[in-house]
Amino acid sequence: MDRQTGNSGISVGGDIGHIGDISGSFSPVYGGPAARPEQESPGDPGPQRRADVGVLTVLPQETRAMISVFRQADDYRQRTLPDRTRVHEATFGTPSGSLDVVLLQTLDRGQRSATAAYAKLRHWYAPPIVALVGIAGGINPRLDVGDVVLADQIIYYDERRETAEGTRWRGESTALTAPMTIAVNDLFSTEGEPLMIPSPERDGAFRVARGPLGSGSAVITDEHSRIREFLQGFHEKCLAVETESGGLVQGFREEYADNTGVLGWLVLRGISDHADAAKGHRDHDLAARHAAAAFRRVLPYLWDARN
Repeated sequence: MDRQTGNSGISVGGDIGHIGDISGSFSPVYGGPAARPEQESPGDPGPQRRADVGVLTVLPQETRAMISVFRQADDYRQRTLPDRTRVHEATFGTPSGSLDVVLLQTLDRGQRSATAAYAKLRHWYAPPIVALVGIAGGINPRLDVGDVVLADQIIYYDERRETAEGTRWRGESTALTAPMTIAVNDLFSTEGEPLMIPSPERDGAFRVARGPLGSGSAVITDEHSRIREFLQGFHEKCLAVETESGGLVQGFREEYADNTGVLGWLVLRGISDHADAAKGHRDHDLAARHAAAAFRRVLPYLWDARN
C-alpha cells in the first residue's frame, strides 16, 4: 500500500505491503467469525510479511481483549506460523492512513519468553514498532483498578549483588525512543493528560497515565515488599510492576541499529490489582480490556512515528 509522509518527518524507507487476506469461518478457540489459518512454508526465510506495528500479549485474557479490538478493524485475519503459533492480523484505518498490525501471544510468562516472542515477531513481520499490551499491579496510590499505565520508561529491578553485608540492588532504566516519545507527547497534548477513555466494561471512564513501570521476574504480593521500596526510591513516580517489559526492551536494545528499521517499543498495562496481599484474578479481564482500548486510542498517533 502507498504510504504518505507523516507529520513527524520520520521515515524508515520502503513501502510496507498488506499483511495478507485469508478467508474462513468459525474459530473454535475465540468464537465468532474468523479466518481459516494458513500455514507458512517452513523453509521460507523471514520476514514473510511486513507489519507496521507488532503487539505482544501474555495471558489469555489479554489476547482475548486484543482480538476483540482486532475484530473491529477494517480487515481481520488469522494465520499459523510454521511452529504452529497462532497470529492475528488486522488493518486499522486512521485519519492519516492505514496501519497493518499483527498480534502474537508469548509462549509463557516472564522476561525470557517476552524476548523470544519479540524476536519471532521481528523475524516474521519486521514491525518497526512492537507494543506489549496487558495487565500489571499498581504501586502508586493515584491509580485505581482499571486505570492504564503508558510506560515512558522501564525500570528493570532484578539486577543486584549479593554480599556478606546484604543485597545491593541495581536498577536499570530504559526510556522510550525519540519517535515513540513524540507520538506519546502528541497523544497527551491533543487529548489531555491523564487521558480519559470511556470504559467498555462499566459506567464511566478510566485513566491512561504516563510514567515509569517496574519490570522483573518476581511477582509482588506484599505492599511492604523490598522491591516496591527499591522502585519507589529509584523513581518516586513509578506506577506499576509486571514481569515481561524488561524482556521486550532487551530484545529491542540488542537489535537496534540504523539499518534494522526498528523505531521503538510501547507498553500499555491495565491495573488489575495493587501488588499486595489482596492480589487475585478477579479484575484481570477488566484491566486487559481497558489496556486494549487504550492501545486502539494510541494507534493513530503511531502512524506519524511509522511514516
